[in-house]
Amino acid sequence: MDSLSTTAATPLAAKRRASTTLKRLRVLLVLATTALVSEVAVCGEPTPYAQAILTARQFAEDADMTLSALPRVAYQIGGLRGRIGTEYRLALLYAAMNDDVLAARYWQAMDADARRAGDNPARGTALIAQIYATFISGDYDSGQLLNDQLIEVAQAANSERMSATAQEYQGVRDRRHGQLDIARDHQLHALWLYRLIGDRAGESTVLTNLGTIARDKGDFAQCLDYFLQALAIRERIDVRLAVAYRNLALLYRELGDVQTTRQYFEKALDASNHHFEAEYYASTIGVYAAFLNDIGEYGPALDKASEALTISAALGDRPSTGFEQLEVGRAQLGLHRTDEAEAHFNDALRIGQTIQQRELIARAKLSLAEIALGHGDLATTHRLLDETAPSLNSAGLKAYLAQAYSLRDRLAVAEHIPAVAYEYAHRYSALREELLGVRSTRLLAAIEIRKIREQSQQKLELAESINELQTERLERGRHERYYSIAAIVALLAILALFSAFLVRFRRLNHALSRHNEQFERQRGALIEANRQLERQAHSLYQATITDALTGTRSRSHTLDELARLLAKCRAQRRNLTVLLIDIDHFKQVNDRFGHLAGDRALIQTSRIIDAALPADCLFGRFGGEEFVVAFADHDDGASAELAERIRRAVAEPMPDMAMAITISIGGAMLKDRPAIKAIDPLLDAADHALYQAKLDGRNRIRGFSPA
Repeated sequence: MDSLSTTAATPLAAKRRASTTLKRLRVLLVLATTALVSEVAVCGEPTPYAQAILTARQFAEDADMTLSALPRVAYQIGGLRGRIGTEYRLALLYAAMNDDVLAARYWQAMDADARRAGDNPARGTALIAQIYATFISGDYDSGQLLNDQLIEVAQAANSERMSATAQEYQGVRDRRHGQLDIARDHQLHALWLYRLIGDRAGESTVLTNLGTIARDKGDFAQCLDYFLQALAIRERIDVRLAVAYRNLALLYRELGDVQTTRQYFEKALDASNHHFEAEYYASTIGVYAAFLNDIGEYGPALDKASEALTISAALGDRPSTGFEQLEVGRAQLGLHRTDEAEAHFNDALRIGQTIQQRELIARAKLSLAEIALGHGDLATTHRLLDETAPSLNSAGLKAYLAQAYSLRDRLAVAEHIPAVAYEYAHRYSALREELLGVRSTRLLAAIEIRKIREQSQQKLELAESINELQTERLERGRHERYYSIAAIVALLAILALFSAFLVRFRRLNHALSRHNEQFERQRGALIEANRQLERQAHSLYQATITDALTGTRSRSHTLDELARLLAKCRAQRRNLTVLLIDIDHFKQVNDRFGHLAGDRALIQTSRIIDAALPADCLFGRFGGEEFVVAFADHDDGASAELAERIRRAVAEPMPDMAMAITISIGGAMLKDRPAIKAIDPLLDAADHALYQAKLDGRNRIRGFSPA
């Protein structure tokens, strides 16, 4: 989620002070109104914060009946510029009361009057406020037209601040339309301009936007670095800390670190309550609800999502309203309230189609497809999945693509098409393993970037300590010079000053000794921390290359080893044999005896295969109930003999299994395909042979020429 900056909306210092004052007024209005309606937050009615927003808007409409005459009075007294100033103050007042309709009227009037007066700074302020409102409502086309005008005004006024804001909003718009590289260029330009003019708040907002783009591109190390930079700035200036904590929570949610995610969400909620701004509070509890849905805490998720929904609806924030409708539906689906969930998913879909938000549309359709499948409506399920597939593939939303594969598998089972069900079950398994591997890689990258930042911080602290020591030495040298001059003046004075110098010298030496001891302790702690990080990195690496269930090589590690073995055999003109092994009727094991029995069958089978292999064979889990074996320097007969030995070994009764386990094996050899340069064609050939073994009745080997 992008962070929209309003720091450039008030380019003059006086206007910034007025904006700050009215933001405080907004907080007072919300808190005062909340106190009046604190008894209203019952099921089906607005929450206190939403009711406060609605009440504040009613105040604004009532007040405007009297205040609408002020611009005409100001024009009679102060001319066009007097009217511009009055329109500006009224727009800020109604924005503080969350009445975007009234605020928009005065921003537009101010824009028109500023154009007539040739007041580019005032016109820039009005345009920025209008762009912000259109982005919040999801009207990106109108926002683009306004932003084009802002670029022209910024050039005419030669204003770096307005140019920075225009670049920032252009980057937000491009990112929400999936143009990540173009969005990144605009945000980097905005970052350079904000740093040039020393706008720390704008800099932190752009760093947050850059982190969001990096996260969308899958570069989690860069994302974490940007978010930590933004957090450091926001902690110093105490501006919108909730946004920084929320974004870090979202990042660690992607990494699968539940504990750290919850900690950052709690910090974000505390910051939101301390510096209350309705849109940021609603956004924080909305994404917190999504996290609670992810971990199965559906009751708290429903409460948070419902509260966020009422606030966003009161604010007229259509993108947030759509995603919060989705999270309310997810929570209700988890609580088995299917009809209520379906209504919210339909509302989310309508909003997504209105604002052309691809992720919102795709997720809503997937949820509706799941409900339709549960009702046995196979035609609707087919239609929704077919409509969703292109957007999932183009947007790269792999987690939701995995959900689509799972639904396709269940749909094929319901239609009694086992071949299609097997295909999508295989795709789902492969994609899940890929996602788990990506998550491990992201976590390693996050650990590494934190380690680098900690090392940088320690270096900075060490440099500061050295500077302190040098300052003390300079101070001592300064005293020595003063004492030398005083010695020329009078012998008695130099004796007194010398005594004082000795006392000071001893204190300095004592302080230096304490600093050295502290430095040694810190160095020891740093060494131990580095060792701990190295141990953690090693453990994570082992977890990445090892299959968690069977203890064999993981799929990704096996494929890497196969690629290296193929390259070696090709270079040395040696034959390479690949066996693809699949447990027969494995689904029946799970269905009849449960998934724990299936896991035991996988573990026992992998051990028997490993024991039957020579020491120089490559062996790993390929996915689901499939394993892969590779070895060099065997002809057809020797390869078939080894495959048959594996098949017989598995077919022997297993003492821990309630039913017999058999396997089918498909083989392929490099000598039959000498022109291939990658392992995939060899695996495809083995897979075809395995499929033939299944067709021929299972518990047999195929793929080798008869002796």
